[in-house]
Amino acid sequence: MATPLTLPGICWPLHASTGHLAVTTSHITGHFRAGAGLDAIIVCDLLPTGKFRNGAARHWCRTHQCYWGTQADLAACPSAQPMQCRQHASPMGYVLYPELFDPTQFHASTLRLGNDGLLQLRARANDGGALFSRDLPALTIDCRALPGLFPPDIVQLNITPPAAQAFAAALQAGAPPGCSDCARCGHPHLDLGDFALAPHRRHSCGHCGHDASHSPTAIVSTPLWRLRQRYPHWF
Repeated sequence: MATPLTLPGICWPLHASTGHLAVTTSHITGHFRAGAGLDAIIVCDLLPTGKFRNGAARHWCRTHQCYWGTQADLAACPSAQPMQCRQHASPMGYVLYPELFDPTQFHASTLRLGNDGLLQLRARANDGGALFSRDLPALTIDCRALPGLFPPDIVQLNITPPAAQAFAAALQAGAPPGCSDCARCGHPHLDLGDFALAPHRRHSCGHCGHDASHSPTAIVSTPLWRLRQRYPHWF
């Protein structure tokens, strides 16, 4: 296989119960067939995150949203090769050179999830009032323009299809929404799939892998809730 490329982009696991929308870099590294798709192979991003119950060192893969360090993981990874989580060869969804949206440059903005699964972004530019209209598979929000909403090391929030669908499903089901920050790194937690429909207090971090953060009450956690609080016409 050719050398992986590092490009501006966003990616997401196709099957995950947690996610990582708030990122510290706008680039991803992997193999891509096109500008967008569901078949990218993305390089693991592993970092230490404590130990398993048996005392073995544990790592968290930010890319594929899973832990590494079991006996099976060690057996599958010879010492001469870089560490790879068990999902390292799993296809992922991705968009290269995604639209970067700075909401402070627009007014009367709305963001909806269409029946076709695309994000429908509509806004009026502050400079001249021109209509800004986009239908997108995924969208990045420039967090540097929103001080105080998220930790300062977060440069952008990636609104991926699973995140948008999970948030819409939670709102439709009447699940109590919120946004739980990791007790270790401060990054916001994202619930996906069944977890987005079942309020709970204990949350695992998609950024650092810490799995013992607790919200005061049982909620469905998503960073998109904070965006909606600031922009009521979103979702």
